[in-house]
Amino acid sequence: MTDGLHEMRKRLPARLAAGYASGDMGLNVFWQGISLFLFFFYTDVMGLSPAAAGIAIFIASIWDAVTDPVMGGIADRTRTRIGRYRPYLLFGAPLLAISFCLVFYVPAGLGRGMLFAYALATHLVMRTVYTLVSIPYASLSARVTQDSRQRASLAGWRMQAAALGGITTAFATPLIVRDMSLLAGGDPRSGWWLSAALLGAAGMVIILFCGLVVREPADPGDAHKPPSGAGILSDLRLALVILRRNGALVRVFIAIIMASLCLAMMGKMLVYWFKYGVRDESASGVALAIAPLVLLVLAPGWAWLANRISKRKAFLAGCCIALCGYGLFFLLPMNSPVLVWAVLGLIAVGGSAFAVMYWAMLPDTVEYDEALAGERHEAVIFGFAAFAQKAALGLNALLLGFLLDLIGFVPNTDQSAATLTGMKMVMTLIPVLGLLVTMAALRRYPIDAAFHQGLVNQIAARKPGAAAAGCAQQGG
Repeated sequence: MTDGLHEMRKRLPARLAAGYASGDMGLNVFWQGISLFLFFFYTDVMGLSPAAAGIAIFIASIWDAVTDPVMGGIADRTRTRIGRYRPYLLFGAPLLAISFCLVFYVPAGLGRGMLFAYALATHLVMRTVYTLVSIPYASLSARVTQDSRQRASLAGWRMQAAALGGITTAFATPLIVRDMSLLAGGDPRSGWWLSAALLGAAGMVIILFCGLVVREPADPGDAHKPPSGAGILSDLRLALVILRRNGALVRVFIAIIMASLCLAMMGKMLVYWFKYGVRDESASGVALAIAPLVLLVLAPGWAWLANRISKRKAFLAGCCIALCGYGLFFLLPMNSPVLVWAVLGLIAVGGSAFAVMYWAMLPDTVEYDEALAGERHEAVIFGFAAFAQKAALGLNALLLGFLLDLIGFVPNTDQSAATLTGMKMVMTLIPVLGLLVTMAALRRYPIDAAFHQGLVNQIAARKPGAAAAGCAQQGG
C-alpha cells in the first residue's frame, strides 16, 4: 500500500473532527432560526399574509440558491496564507450575526407593503452572508479527508454538532421570546429581536472558533492562483457539465431536493400545529428540539451503520422508518403534546439518517467526478448542492404559503376542523411523497466503500510521480 493510502486510512484526529464539526453548530443556530421560526414570525408577529410570507422566503431562497454556486467558484479560486476557505469563516461570522438580528426586527409605523419590502430586503442580505460563510465551510469537508469511511465518521461528528445548534435554537427561542417579551411589557416583537441578538452572538462565536481551530491541509495547487479567465459563467457551464456526467451526484441531489421540498413541511408547520391543533404553543419548543436531539444521539450510530452496510442502504432504512412515523401522524388524532412528541420522535429516528448520509455521500461524488474527468471541483459541487437544497426550500415556503391560504388558514384565530385536517395533510402526505421519490432515486446509487477506494486508487495513479514511484517499489 502506498504512503498516501496509508495516511488516508489513519484514524481521523478527534480534535480536527470536533473543531470542524463545531462550525455546523454555529451555522445551524442561524439556519434553524429561519427554517423553524421565520414563516411563523412573518405571519403571526410581523403581520404578513401566508402568501406574502411564502413569496418573501421563496425569493430570498432562490437568490440564496443562485449565489451558492457563484460562491463555490469564488472559493475555489481563493488563495491566502491561511487557506482557501478559512478567511470566509473568520470575516463572515460577525456580518452573519448582525444580519440575523435585522431579519427578526419589526420596524415601527410601516404598512404591510413596506413591511414586506423590509422583510424581503433583510432576508436577502442575511442569505447572502450565510452563503459567504456556509459554502466555504462545507467545501472544507472534502479537504479535511479523502477517505470514504473517515467522511462517514466526520459527517457523524458534524451532524451531532449541527444537532446541538438545532436543539439550542429550537428549545431556547420560544423561552427567550417569552421572557424578553415580558421584560418589554408584553411586546412579542421585542422578544423576537432580543432572542435573535442573543442566539446570533452565540452562533458567531462558535463559527469563529471553527475558523481558528481548523487548518486546511497543504495543497501544492494553493500556491498558484487560477487564471483570471476562470469566472462565474465558466463555473456555471462547468456545473452543468458535471451534472451531465456525474450520475451519482444527480441521485444525491434528488435526495436533498426531496428532503428540502417535502420533508421541511413538518418542521415549518409544527409551531402552527401546537398553537392551533394542540392549543399549547409553549409545548412547541420541546417538539422542535426532538429532531436535533435524536440526531445528536443517533448520528454516530448511522455513521457506524453506513460503514457496515453502505451509505445507500442506511439512507433507505431511514426512509422506511420515517414513512411509518408520517403515517401515524396522519392517522392518529395528534391533539395531545405527549402523543405528538412520541410520533415526532419516530419520524426523527428516520430523518436523522438523511443528514448524516447526505453529507457523507456528497464528498464521495467529488472523487467520482475527478476519476471521470481528471479534474477536482469540490467547491463547485458543494455550491450547486446548496443551490439545489435552497431552491427546493424556497419552493417549499412558496407552496406552504399558498396551501395555508387554500385550506382557509387565518392567523391568530380559531381554525375550523377542515383547516386542521388540511394542516395534517400538508404535514404528512407531502413528506411521504418526497420519501418515495428519494427511495427510487437512491436505488441505483453506485458508490460504496470499495467502489470509492477504487476511485481514490485511480486518481492517485494519475498524479505526477505515481508511475515512477511504482517502478521504484517494484525495483526494490
